[in-house]
Amino acid sequence: MEIYHYNLGGDFLNKKETQGPLKGIVVLDLTNYLSGPLCTMMMADLGAEVIKIERFDKPKASGPFLKGERVYDLSVNRSKKSICLNLKSDEGRKVFYELSKKADVVVENFKPGTVKRMKVDYDTIKEYKENIIYASISGFGQTGPYSDRGALDMVIQGMSGLMSLTGPPDGKSYKAGTSASDIFSGLYTFGAISSALYYRAISGRGQYIDVAMLDCTFSCLENAVINTLVFGENPKKMGNMHPTSVPFQTFDAADGEIIITCSRDPAFYRLCKAMDREDMIEDERYSKAEARRKNRLLLEEEIEKFTKKYTLKELEEILNKFEVPNGVINKMLDIVADPQISDRGMIAEVIHPIAGKYKMAANPIKYSLTKADTYFAAPVLGEDTEEVLKTKLNYSDEKIKNIIEEQKRDMK
Repeated sequence: MEIYHYNLGGDFLNKKETQGPLKGIVVLDLTNYLSGPLCTMMMADLGAEVIKIERFDKPKASGPFLKGERVYDLSVNRSKKSICLNLKSDEGRKVFYELSKKADVVVENFKPGTVKRMKVDYDTIKEYKENIIYASISGFGQTGPYSDRGALDMVIQGMSGLMSLTGPPDGKSYKAGTSASDIFSGLYTFGAISSALYYRAISGRGQYIDVAMLDCTFSCLENAVINTLVFGENPKKMGNMHPTSVPFQTFDAADGEIIITCSRDPAFYRLCKAMDREDMIEDERYSKAEARRKNRLLLEEEIEKFTKKYTLKELEEILNKFEVPNGVINKMLDIVADPQISDRGMIAEVIHPIAGKYKMAANPIKYSLTKADTYFAAPVLGEDTEEVLKTKLNYSDEKIKNIIEEQKRDMK
């Protein structure tokens, strides 16, 4: 893995260039936290040139750190370029406006109203680039009674209804183990921008995209929404059980827990054969889906008599032999070493000039033609400022130096 730098006053040594279907697309990235950076990282993975606009005095925020570099930033800013601009200064905004003429996409996830106050909102930018695609991610969107509220992931998980569905029956509500609302929003925005790029390709028109984390998370609640609207009742928390399919949950093994999921009768019948309990296929308490739902606890007891006899490895072998959907609950050290993850190329390794070599999850999208498997470490703060201003705007070394000094003076 090579490190790419540009030395002010010298020659370009290399450029950070990823491959993929978005190659040639230029993105101005005004994002922070997770939803926005995840979206723009996906675009960088797929070939877009993502130019991250950062403050000269960007705070380090909370750790952990790897040799002084924040691990969180390393995880969401790979393959991007970093330039420092003071968008609260006239000089910084002027540079941003000039860059917007060269860009295809702008992405931001500030609280609604912030970019307007900074004079880098959609209406302002489209004066410089008429067909720009401008995406805003916020907690509640740009309209509605909550639009002026800020929000972080857990707040949205709670307000969306997601947490009311997560946790043990009759117990406390739990958030997801990852920042699910941020991730949903980032992926939805990635898809929205990609669609808008296609529309622009056939129409020539750019547009504004308004993505709300609450909307995105609500839309991912699947059957819980329609069931609530149809039946007028709050769904109950089911723990690791499924509300309709039985068996579809975790079961105790001799050395841990295994997941067994039978969403249709044939799968359940194969489970009965794996358990050497073919009598259960004809048992009216279990033979059909509705009967299994009514007798869930009895069935769980019967299955655990079987699963507790075997280790997880033994259960996997037995259940796979009978094609019963199953899986173990991996800890993180297990899954990062899993041969399936390795074979699919899902671990990316990069070298950072300060943090050194580190590994992270790779992009999951696989193309047959437009390969997207080139990765670069997250940039050091502002490391690409000179390169971007010189290649995109043809600024001289002296002009770049003066612009940087002028912006820094405005910060005092």
